[in-house]
Amino acid sequence: MNIYQKKLLSSLKLKTLVLTLLFLGLSTISLSRSTFAVTPQTDRGTRNSYGGGTRGDCFSDGQKPLTSLTPKTNNKQELTLASHPTIFIYVPENTAIAGEFILKDSTQKKVYEDIVSLPDSQGIIDIKIPTDQPELKVGKNYNWTFSLICETPIPEAVVQGSIQRVNPSADLTIKLQKTPDSDRWLIYSEAGIWYEALVTLAEQIRSNPNDVKLTSEWQKLLNSVGLNEVATEPLKQE
Repeated sequence: MNIYQKKLLSSLKLKTLVLTLLFLGLSTISLSRSTFAVTPQTDRGTRNSYGGGTRGDCFSDGQKPLTSLTPKTNNKQELTLASHPTIFIYVPENTAIAGEFILKDSTQKKVYEDIVSLPDSQGIIDIKIPTDQPELKVGKNYNWTFSLICETPIPEAVVQGSIQRVNPSADLTIKLQKTPDSDRWLIYSEAGIWYEALVTLAEQIRSNPNDVKLTSEWQKLLNSVGLNEVATEPLKQE
């Protein structure tokens, strides 16, 4: 069994588990990322503490908020050139079962949804829309939502963003052709193609995790759009 097949099998198992738990409507769930146990609800309705906080709260006190890596300042549009883009999200330490990603078009029709496995510690994750799903149409607006599936739903466990696919201009195409792969993230950033700037630089960092210059550039990029709070958080491996 190759790596892709193992990841697919793991994802299917996770989706089955989450859907089963949600269907059963269990009142109190004590769940790790590898095993789980169900605790019946008592008359007193006591919530057990976990990781310095309450399981129902999903987060421990003092955690940075769940954050979408989308521009908060500079009025940057959330653009992509990709038919199946990649979205980045900062996920704090939590007690959620999993994450849920939903993409909708401008009519609120669901285009894609998935149950997302979560890392064991806080960090920035990426969600790539698979190529076997419908591609984004050029010039159309889409909205996405990422939420943590917690024992008790809370507003802080949901983030959202927008995305629009565009065609590259002739000028951008020429610049990209003249620029080595390692520097293309900067061209995308200057052109306002946010999602490509992120994914291209992230790929460079993952290939060169000890490159201090790349890490610094990543932090500068996030700081430039108001994402200072999560700029130094670790970028999780795929």
